[in-house]
Amino acid sequence: MEPSRLAPVMFSACALLAIASPAAADVRDVDSLGVPVGACQAAASDVALPSDPGSGVNDGAFPHLCVAALPRAVAFQASTGEWILFRIGDSEATLAGCQSFESTVTVSFSLDGQAVGVDVLPCQFRPGPGDYFVDYRFLSHPLAPGAHTLMATFASTSGTDALTRTITVLPEG
Repeated sequence: MEPSRLAPVMFSACALLAIASPAAADVRDVDSLGVPVGACQAAASDVALPSDPGSGVNDGAFPHLCVAALPRAVAFQASTGEWILFRIGDSEATLAGCQSFESTVTVSFSLDGQAVGVDVLPCQFRPGPGDYFVDYRFLSHPLAPGAHTLMATFASTSGTDALTRTITVLPEG
């Protein structure tokens, strides 16, 4: 193929790859332990986070966002249109202890019986409690009204354990 004809073909191919690439998708992430997010509970106030691209804290805007911290055995509740940050983590007194947990325990999530991706925030020092914390998260798009089940599974050389929580999504308004 002649060089003058090859350039438009290459440009078109690259443009198609860029459009189809997951990186070109609407990426939303909350990758800090310090982002203020309200609890997914009936009495909690509605929280919105403005977009802060490039900050490493909130790459996309969330009109409505709540967190369901799985260790808590409470009745989780959200509204339609609300993004839900499911999370669970491990706290250790030392960085070495935190990194040991992180390297020997695998955490997976499933929502309504379907496996979902897990984001891991590696061990971070939390000044308030004075500990090191590794956080495992799944950011769910807004869910349909009804009861939804999230299961967190922990696997290590000593076995497997699971924690199941239900979140009820109510119609907004």
